[in-house]
Amino acid sequence: MMEEVDLPDAAICKSCGKAYELPEEGVGGNLPRVLFCAHIYCTVCLQAIKRDNVIQCPECKVNSTLDEGGVLSLQQDARITGLIYTTKINKMKSSRHDKPRHRRRNKLATSEGSSTRAGIAIITSNAGISGVFLSDMKNIEKALDVAVIKAAENIVQLQNISKVRTAPVSEQVKRKMAQLEMEIYQASDKAISAVQKWKDSQLRRLTKLEIHFNADEARSKVQERIQTLKIALRMAGEVRSTPSLGQYYTLDKVLETLLAPVDEQSMELKCITPDPGISSQQDRFDSKSPEEPAHCKDGDSIRPSEKELPSPQTLPPTGPELANDKRRIHKMRKKQSCCTKKVSQWVVVTHIVNPNHFYVQYVAEKKEHEALSEKIGRIAQSDSSFFTSTHTLETGFLVFAKWKDGRWSRARVVDLQRSGCADSVESCVVTRLAAVRVFFLDCGLTKSIPIQSEDDTTESALMAVNRHLRKVRRLAAMELASFPCQAVRCSLKDLVPFDQAKGWSVEATVKFSEFVGTSAVQMCPLGQDSDSLLVDLLKTPVHQCSSAPLSVKVHLVFIEVARFFCPVTPEMTPLKFYSPVCPKTNTVLRTVVSHVNSPSDFYIQVVDSTESSLLSAKLQGCYSAAIPPGDDEFSIHCPVIGQACVARFDDETWCRAQILGHLDGIKVEVFFVDYGNTKIVSVSDLRKIKDEFFALPSMAVHCSLSDVVPAQGATWSDASNNRFILLAHQKPVTVVATAKAQEGKPLPVMLFVGGQDEPLTNISEHLVDEGLACFKERVKPPPDDLAVWDPPLELCFPGGEIDAPNPKTPGHQEEEPQEFSPQLKIPAQLKDLEVRVTHINSPSSFYVQFVQNDSQLQSVNEKVKQECELSEPQDVAWKTDMYCAALINGVWERGQIVKDVTSSDTAEVRLCDYGNTVKVALSELRPLPPSLTGSLALECSLDDIRPAGGRSTWTDTACDLFSCYATTVFVLLTIKEVTDERPMSVTLFGSNKVGQLINISDFLTKEGLALRKRTPRDAVVENLPKPDAAPSGNEIHIETSSYDPPALPRLSVLQMSVSAIGDDGLIYARTRCAEFELEQLKERIQQSMKTLPRQKHYTWKSVLGCAVIGPDMLWYRGKLLEVLGGHVTVQYVDYGLVENIPVVHVYPVLLCEDVPQLCLPCQLLGVNPVGGKWQQDALALLKEVLLNRTVLVHVVELPADPDGPLTVEIFLGSMSVSKILCHHEYARIDNTVSAQKGLSAVPSSPILQDWDLSTEGLLEAEEPMLGPFIEPKLPEKELFKIRVKHLQTPNEVFVWPVEETTDVDVDGETLDEALTRVNAGIDSLPCLTNFPFGGPCLAEYSDGKYYRARLMKITSVEPVSVLVQHVDFGSYDDLPVSKLRQMPADLMRFPSRALKVRVGGFKAPHVNVEDEVLPYSPEWSVKAAMDMIELLHDNITATVVAREPRLTVLLFNKDGEPIHLPLVHSGLAELE
Repeated sequence: MMEEVDLPDAAICKSCGKAYELPEEGVGGNLPRVLFCAHIYCTVCLQAIKRDNVIQCPECKVNSTLDEGGVLSLQQDARITGLIYTTKINKMKSSRHDKPRHRRRNKLATSEGSSTRAGIAIITSNAGISGVFLSDMKNIEKALDVAVIKAAENIVQLQNISKVRTAPVSEQVKRKMAQLEMEIYQASDKAISAVQKWKDSQLRRLTKLEIHFNADEARSKVQERIQTLKIALRMAGEVRSTPSLGQYYTLDKVLETLLAPVDEQSMELKCITPDPGISSQQDRFDSKSPEEPAHCKDGDSIRPSEKELPSPQTLPPTGPELANDKRRIHKMRKKQSCCTKKVSQWVVVTHIVNPNHFYVQYVAEKKEHEALSEKIGRIAQSDSSFFTSTHTLETGFLVFAKWKDGRWSRARVVDLQRSGCADSVESCVVTRLAAVRVFFLDCGLTKSIPIQSEDDTTESALMAVNRHLRKVRRLAAMELASFPCQAVRCSLKDLVPFDQAKGWSVEATVKFSEFVGTSAVQMCPLGQDSDSLLVDLLKTPVHQCSSAPLSVKVHLVFIEVARFFCPVTPEMTPLKFYSPVCPKTNTVLRTVVSHVNSPSDFYIQVVDSTESSLLSAKLQGCYSAAIPPGDDEFSIHCPVIGQACVARFDDETWCRAQILGHLDGIKVEVFFVDYGNTKIVSVSDLRKIKDEFFALPSMAVHCSLSDVVPAQGATWSDASNNRFILLAHQKPVTVVATAKAQEGKPLPVMLFVGGQDEPLTNISEHLVDEGLACFKERVKPPPDDLAVWDPPLELCFPGGEIDAPNPKTPGHQEEEPQEFSPQLKIPAQLKDLEVRVTHINSPSSFYVQFVQNDSQLQSVNEKVKQECELSEPQDVAWKTDMYCAALINGVWERGQIVKDVTSSDTAEVRLCDYGNTVKVALSELRPLPPSLTGSLALECSLDDIRPAGGRSTWTDTACDLFSCYATTVFVLLTIKEVTDERPMSVTLFGSNKVGQLINISDFLTKEGLALRKRTPRDAVVENLPKPDAAPSGNEIHIETSSYDPPALPRLSVLQMSVSAIGDDGLIYARTRCAEFELEQLKERIQQSMKTLPRQKHYTWKSVLGCAVIGPDMLWYRGKLLEVLGGHVTVQYVDYGLVENIPVVHVYPVLLCEDVPQLCLPCQLLGVNPVGGKWQQDALALLKEVLLNRTVLVHVVELPADPDGPLTVEIFLGSMSVSKILCHHEYARIDNTVSAQKGLSAVPSSPILQDWDLSTEGLLEAEEPMLGPFIEPKLPEKELFKIRVKHLQTPNEVFVWPVEETTDVDVDGETLDEALTRVNAGIDSLPCLTNFPFGGPCLAEYSDGKYYRARLMKITSVEPVSVLVQHVDFGSYDDLPVSKLRQMPADLMRFPSRALKVRVGGFKAPHVNVEDEVLPYSPEWSVKAAMDMIELLHDNITATVVAREPRLTVLLFNKDGEPIHLPLVHSGLAELE
């Protein structure tokens, strides 16, 4: 038997120390497997450290996520497996021959015909050595070196052959074909007609040359030879590094492979094998000689010895080129070759400036970084690295600087400060250094290092410099040149600050740092710019149900500290569901109450709805399948408030929902539109909704009981809610709507319970009989068309309580009783009139009432009431501008018909005495006698201002702000001039937030919402003599024509993309062909306009077509519509958009005149807007459903004018846009037009049908609201003893006076006794369900007892975790809700025992030299806090120095000295 041979280290697991085993019959084996980080461990060890399908590498801590196969799915290491297999085969051979291994190793082959080769023959073809035998390991190493050099030369030669002679088939064939064709044509030109036949024959054969090209076989031979040499090289390298492996390889075969010469004849590659007829030109097709230099990628042709070593002044790169370092790329490729899966680039973020400027280190280079740190430390400690008095530092020099824990690191000098000089210098003698600012190349941090010497001597200055810096010698730089900079500068791609005007906020940097932390994250390179690598960072979640990595870009955008950069795509409003279809008035309907909040707030669904069942089935079928990791087809990463989506209702059900708000972490609150309840869900439980699920409107109808009110107070009691839930929740009920639903309010209904055999009973009667509710009188709802800034009408009624005019008001005089007059009379005094603003359209149109006319208004209302109260409805043909009396909220008001009444139900009426427009039923209208016609409301305008930004209309922000200040109690008005024109020009004064009287026009101008109107030039020079001189020569007269009108389509159904919606209701769209032409047009325009033209003073009167610079700084074709001073109104002819822009952005030139306009204006067939003008709500709806969508357009009629609009019908899916507008009462369809065009009426859309579903939620009992804690007070005397209970920062502590430590006795019980009593029955106290900020509660401490606490904030949603403050100690604790209890009210009688004070006399240092800082207060170091705790012993006295704005005290020790002096002396604090 031969001796046992120990296995090499490579065949032994470095974790358990056991040898790897191959699988045999009946035994599974213990194979080596490769982790994602390229480290290798045995299968048994990996099974032991696996946690939830994730294995953390014991060496580099990188996580490897396993597939369904577990550990067995990891890649086996083929090298070690082959090594074990070779060892096993060699053992079998040794046992078969039964010869000792040492004898076989020493035996030499003496003749060429020997049958047993016991030695190793070295074959060298070039030197002619045919039989040199090795006798010892030294000869083996020498022979391997020679063989490796020869093999390297062979590989280079083979690579040259492969690159030169195996070029892509198509390129080489085309090149050779072109050469042959040229030569053939040259020969044919010189020949006579006899050669013409020969030329044709050659050309025919030329087309067949591709058939003869056969490079695949030769290429495969070259690649096979290269692969064989690489394998032999790897085996030789392993034997060279580990000689003991030589016994496992057949070295003679390895050497034979390495030294075998390249047979160039066998590798000869002919690109084209021509036929005999064209052999005369054959020599031109030969490939390049192998001796010609080949171009190597990645610099492979440059030898390491030829690389230039950096000097101390030559700085290594720190930008994206570090990621492309050849040495680093080679290492990554080597790791990837060991595993079939792609090895991710795991990095650690070392320093963050902002999300667009941070630095990372590769985890795979951790050992290299440690080796570099040790080498730098060894070099920096040598005597030759110390600075002397003759050395000079310059900016840009490479030095060694002291880093964390006293370690040295490479750094670059960025800035120098010389002693006695305030400005920075470029160079400085080291003995005169005051401070130096360096950039650490291996971590990315820039740090300022003060140089402080003990005295002014040269030796002291040198010691101070050498304490922080060391020089880099040239030899040291050469030695460290092989180590690239460990910190790579990166930037998150396509990410910009949330507010680009302010830049990156501190919160964004902090959130970025908290997200990545100090653990390894996965980096995905996405490109690079001039100085940064563009990446995205992915972090594997720890406490999430999904194993998909989280993107830091998505996280920052989700928490709204950053935005994705998208300069061209306009911001789109999220799609929303259609409003639910409410039951018709006085119609009996069978429904189910799906969710209940109270009898005045619940939701119903229509039963027996086939559509709801189909919808639910489709939703489950579409979204129930598990989404594989990385599949973003339906995943939502950045939820938007108001966005429609599909959310997980429970574990197995998906329902339609709408996002209501964001919570901490990655939680959102959603509203289930088909059920009525809300729920907090994780973002991972949200899915994008398909367009087909928008077809059905929301199914949950918001309702309230119309005939009852709470029995006591304004809110429903818990007993009433619980009883209503018991009667109606999830039960079939009969619903009767008593009135129409108003926008934003629940539908008033009556609910009846009872079955087929039982009589129907009113639920309201049950509540009233049980004393839980009482009946109310029916009150008519207010008009539904009031503007949002209209004051409530009941506040304007003269019958209500109106404050008497202030006698101190400027300009107010007591008026004598006025004669009755229904018309408004302008007062003689036009200044400082006290008015009441009743209705606001904009600052250019609003209505006011004069306070002095209140009695007159009351008289008018009384007479109108007497005239109309007892009258009956009359059949009157109501026409525009007719006066009438309208019943509004039970009060008869004077009104005027806005337009002719075409409907038999309602009419639009403008209230004469208030100015607002409402919809009134015809049954509530009465003719108004001529003696009562008139108006007491004056329409006014602030004509001294105009909208900002060149707009022609006021923004909603300006209207809201104007409404806020114009509808105050005290408003004064000055009429500029009395005219018959309306609105009348006035000046308005209102009260600001502090009660001061301000000019509202000036206020809007200061807020940037308005501009002062310019004085017309003609008015200024009206009375001046006009000169006879010619027009100014500075103006350049120029004329441009319009762009050609768009090409009209044929009368058919087309797919078109909607690009804009005009204010006149025109819809601008492009055909699919025009979309393709637009892309080509963009490129042509940008190429033709590469620079900004010089702006001149043009006369724009004759300019039609023009070029426009868009907001994205790109050129577009435009049409000039109007000139407004320094602004112009232009229309983008290829998009349809209309904008007001500065005149400097317009250039009078036509771009690509040969291309007609690509955008077609369209108008809907037979659709008339309500009121004869498209309202903003209607335009908003059109933009929401059509903008940037591809729709079906039925072209009905072509315009007579080529620039006119097409007459079309537009369908969104199967829904007609015209029907959608009519359904929302924004327009009406004239069916006579459709009949004239020969079109059939469009069938009613399914969205107009009734839909409903069912579910419910439970309303928990409300817990009692307790008041705030009683704050303690400090003694009034000058000095008093205190006890510090908690330290937050060194200058913020919680104290309690020693004299006040005796417990306060309340009703014979102290606080400690009360807490003991409460803790004895803690299980009987209910858990906390309401979490208001600052709310009192009982919180469990680490000793298991409950103490009084105050709620601070919710720190986590799943699981719910709350931050509380123990009010009797001052400390904070983060607790789950299971450790919180509702506080009994009797514990609120005791004052809190900890008072937060600020310790005066000192502050945090300006420069913090300590590395560890308090995370919640970074200006203070941890050492300062620990030293302050040691100073706060029991014998502490205090004195109050300030009580406002913060309670501030001074603390003294037992010797009477300020307690903060030791911190100041040690440099941990500064004096204030």
